[in-house]
Amino acid sequence: MFTGIIEAIKPVKSIVQKSGKTNITITRPEAFTDIKTGSSIACNGICLTVIEFNKDSLTVEVMYETIQKTTAGSWKTGELINLERALAIGSRLDGHWVQGHIDTTATLLETKTVNSTLYLAFALSSRDKDLVVPQGSITINGVSLTISELKSDRFSVSLIGHTIANTNLSKLNIGNKVNLEYDILGKYLLRQKEQNTLNLENLYEQGF
Repeated sequence: MFTGIIEAIKPVKSIVQKSGKTNITITRPEAFTDIKTGSSIACNGICLTVIEFNKDSLTVEVMYETIQKTTAGSWKTGELINLERALAIGSRLDGHWVQGHIDTTATLLETKTVNSTLYLAFALSSRDKDLVVPQGSITINGVSLTISELKSDRFSVSLIGHTIANTNLSKLNIGNKVNLEYDILGKYLLRQKEQNTLNLENLYEQGF
């Protein structure tokens, strides 16, 4: 479990194909003093497992399914990756509940700056339109963000200065793809609706 608050952005050092899997080595942030083999790290929003590390780098394993469903297959040496360690018990939840399970990828359609605020517009698939709401939470490349504008075929988010400086989102170009994770609450509610079990009694039973 993660929060969508990025702790560091570090470059990919190497990518190695091995026995049908992809091992990606990333520069280790100095603050990541507590990682161990088996630690979960959100890399551009993807929950990946550390398989080895040293003082300078950490290596995560990416399986074939993840390559197919995320942007990990297009990462290149030198590319900056958003990194976040798993949420520790007792820590403040400054973003929102993020699982690190990518739902889909989306293409950056447009960027604009208004009064020093950077707005990014991404394509929205028609099949996913019920998973987003105005002012709702969404995770883009692991970053917890709020939807500022929603249309039938796109949505926009706005970035404050801290997000611009401390994530890789401001480095995106038109046409680049990003990893999306929709709010888990919205996914559960949509599932209930599809099964015709969306009512107050069932919501109470599940803790809502």
